[in-house]
Parts: sequence; structure tokens; C-alpha cells
Amino acid sequence: MKKFIYTWMLGTASLFALGSCEDYLNVDHYDILQPELMYSSEDYVNQGLNGLYDTFLPFRGSGSVDIEQQWNIKPHMAFSNYPAMDCQADGWDNEFVRHAWTADKDMFEIAWKFAYKGISRVNNFLEGLADVDPSLFAEGQTGKDKVEAQARAIRGYWYYYLAQNFGRVPMLNTGETYVTAPSKPRPESLDATYQFILDDLNYAAEKLDWTPENGDYGRITRGMAKAYAAQTYMYMGDFTSAKRLLGEIINDGPYALTPCYGEIHQPGNYWSKESVWEVSFFNWDNLNWGAESTEDALSLGTYLTAASEYGGWGALYISYEFARSFEPGDKRKQYSIVCNGETNLYTGETIGATPGREGDFVGSEMMPNNYSIKLWKTKAGTPVYTPISAFHLRYAAVLLNYAECCFELDGNDSAEGWQYVDMIRERAWGNLEVGQSPTTADFPFEFNDATVEVPAAKEYYTRYKALKGYASDAWKVAVTMERRHEFLAEYSFWYDLCRMDFAGEYLDIEYPVNGGERYNEDGLPCTPRSFAFDPNRMLYPIPTKEILTNADITPADQNPGY
Repeated sequence: MKKFIYTWMLGTASLFALGSCEDYLNVDHYDILQPELMYSSEDYVNQGLNGLYDTFLPFRGSGSVDIEQQWNIKPHMAFSNYPAMDCQADGWDNEFVRHAWTADKDMFEIAWKFAYKGISRVNNFLEGLADVDPSLFAEGQTGKDKVEAQARAIRGYWYYYLAQNFGRVPMLNTGETYVTAPSKPRPESLDATYQFILDDLNYAAEKLDWTPENGDYGRITRGMAKAYAAQTYMYMGDFTSAKRLLGEIINDGPYALTPCYGEIHQPGNYWSKESVWEVSFFNWDNLNWGAESTEDALSLGTYLTAASEYGGWGALYISYEFARSFEPGDKRKQYSIVCNGETNLYTGETIGATPGREGDFVGSEMMPNNYSIKLWKTKAGTPVYTPISAFHLRYAAVLLNYAECCFELDGNDSAEGWQYVDMIRERAWGNLEVGQSPTTADFPFEFNDATVEVPAAKEYYTRYKALKGYASDAWKVAVTMERRHEFLAEYSFWYDLCRMDFAGEYLDIEYPVNGGERYNEDGLPCTPRSFAFDPNRMLYPIPTKEILTNADITPADQNPGY
């Protein structure tokens, strides 16, 4: 059985300890480790290292706010999906769909705080680790390097997360925290940030293996470090370096596509061959509201994404444009969404079956009556919490990133680029299911029993580009639409649109300004849009609280447009 690493936060400005085991994380709790104790043995060093992984998980301590308990759903899914308009929200979060967010939005402050919490912990840890004699480790210098590599990759990840959301951010180095360096300016350009990220991730890729240390799935691996380093190179426009790293993942790594797309987001599907980086939430005996009394960090995914008609929070509505965007035969549609009048086969609940909820748009804010079923696989009331991993980076993203690099380097006619797009489509049409059986008990969909013909991506998207009126190359349309269908309600789509400088064209074609109407000229339901695209919105604002409390960041340092 795979082993998993899982951590709890036991205090602040300290490093924390726990172990891992063969069964679903029957771990021991430890008191806060004092620095003089933490670096006294390899076991204690590793316990301290485990504490660095804590910020990948929700915060469930006293004084936490809702968003801290919804971490990995909010702000992650909100930031990476809502502005692209396929995923929509009502209430306070609807401002993301309308591109009307402001710097005092609570999610920005929480994202900033969590990321720097992780960075500060790593910096404290690395400062102490530097003085540890390698003889403390059973593998000597190699063992010490592996510990440092994991810590630096965690720091590199959090700087990557900050940079893709906010652009230039204060850079805290080893030994620095927001306590020791409360005032820190933004760098003059993103180059310093990107280089810092690359130094950390490339070091990790050099020192770590493809499989996690000690078999603890949930630890940083060479593949994770290379994949995020490649995406950093893509932000820099260095597609040669990005393609090299992605090629190494494809050729040398242990990864493969899950044969059935519908089995990726299943309870208990932990660290399959498609997982490059995920955060796992486990199937504890108690996943109901009573679990709040425990210290277990849990995901509220089911409760937050299920239709409110059936007791969910209803925070994830799916647009009609997205539902209509699939080609015939693309099984990702049935595996991803349930639309008005259709039945969620996992729960047996039919959308629109309740009087007053049968319309195309529902609720006081008239949201589309369609929902994602990636996380909604049980009834919202029992259980409340979701033992479904947060898949932050899948092998499918590696393949599509590689395709993008091929096109950027070789142009629209890159045979290699189209080959990798077609790989994704073969799985989408169910051809990898043939000869396989579901690994999930009571899987409610039928596997393909014979291969089907999949339209070639180049020909299809050349026609689609002309039909829709895109000005960009067909390859950019193809990679975007495949990501659109592949990563609904995951963690990358809006970021990819912005990095490719394609967000404005995509929105204007797929969600044209329509004066706020909910039906188009053919009478089909659609998304109301009244705003013009503002390219400044491709970055989020520096949180208001940071500007008020950091003496080296003034209102003049705010990102343009805010």
C-alpha cells in the first residue's frame, strides 16, 4: 500500500512534527519542537520537514475564517476559474465572474497570508538546517540534500503561486520571515522572482527522485519540481528550456494518463500515475459536521459544489456555453458536469426536479442551473466533507504544456505539437478505456468496449477557429479548448489564458458582451456579460492589508488598474 504524508498545524512561527504509516494516516501528534531539539537527530529534522507541508492543507484552528477552512477550493478554484466564466459563483464571489474584484477582497489576503506562512516556515527551517552536520543523516550529505530539496521546492511553489496571481511580490530569503522582515519592497521586475523560483525548483529536481522519499506520497518529487520549473520557464517565454524539462518528465518519469477520465476525481484515487502534484483528503470514519471537533484538515468540496437544490452550498455553477462547447463523443462532458434536467448518476438526484428550481437559471441571482460533478459524488448532507484529492497538476497538463512549447518553437504546423493534443483527445473519447475495467466500485458510467474514431485536432480546430472568428493560430485555440474541457474546476485554466495573452480574445469569442442578456438570438440560455475586457485583470491586486502594513509598499506600488 502506498504511504501518505499528512500534517497538522500545532502552533505558529514554529515547525511541527508527525510521522506517517501504512494505513490511512494513523499518525502520532507531537508537541512543538524547539530549534535545539529539532536539529538534534535525523528523525526530528524529518518531523520538522513534515511541518512545512502543512500549508497545502486547510487551516482548522481557532480563529480561522471560512476561506481558511475552504483552502484548495477557495481561493484556488476561484482564482483559476471564475474569471474565465465557465465556472460561476453567486453572492460575494460573483464579482470574479463580472471582473469587478477589488483589492480588499478577503480571498486575496488569505492567499497572500497562507503563501508567506509557508515561505516563512521554510526560511526558518533552512536557516537551522544549514548548520546541521551531514553526519546526522544516515545517507550523509545526500540525506541532508534531500531534506533541503523538499523545503526549497515548497518555497519555490509558494513563490510561483504568488507570482502567477500577483506578479512582483516581496522576496524573503533564508532566515527572513514576516516577523523579522515586516517591511520588504517588491522587486523592480519579475525576473528576480522567476530566477529565485527556478533556483529552488531546479535544485529539488537535481536532488530528489521520481518517487517520493520513503514512499511517502504527498512529498515533493523530481517530477513535481520539473513540472513547475517548466511552467515558470513558460511564463518567462523560454519555451526551449520548458520543453526540455517537460520532455524529461514524459520520457523518464513514471507518469501516464488514467485510462478513464471519469475515474480521476474519485474518492480514494490517491496518487495515481497521472498525479504530478496533488493534496489528498482521506476517507475518515467521520466526514460529517461532527468532524469539525477534530484536528483533521478536511475538504468541503462536496458541500461547496453540490446543487443547493439538494443541500449543497451551490458555489459552483457551470455555464451553458461550456455545456454546449463539447464535440459529439467527448466523454469529458458526462464525466464533468450535470445539466438542468439531467441526473447526477452518483447520487440519483435530478437537476430541476424541485418546484421552483426547474428553470434555466435559479436562485435570487439567477445562476445557470448546471453543476460540476468532479467533487459532487455523494449527497451533500452525508458526508459533508470530501475524500477527493485536490489535483493541482496532472500529467495531462504536462502533455498540453509540451504541445504548447512545440507550437511556440515550430509554429502551427508542428506535427509533434498536434500529436500531443491528439493524445489528450484519444483519452477524452474513451479509447484508453477499451479492454479496461473500472477500478471504482459502482462506477455509474460504461467504459468503451471498442475504439472510436476521434476527429484529428488540427483539422477540427482549424475549422473551429474560422467558424468562431478567432484571429490567433489554430494551435492556440486547440490547446486552450482542450485545457478548457480537461481542467474544469481544477487549478490552471485562467492562468494559462493569461500567460498565453489569450484571455481577452477567448472571452470576447466564447462569452461576447451581450448587454447582460440571459438568452441569445437563437433563444439559447447564455451568460450575461456587460463588461469590456481589461488586460490589467490578468493579475490580481496586491491585498489592501499588505499595502497598509508593509512600509515599503505604497498605493503607488499597486498593480495597474486597481
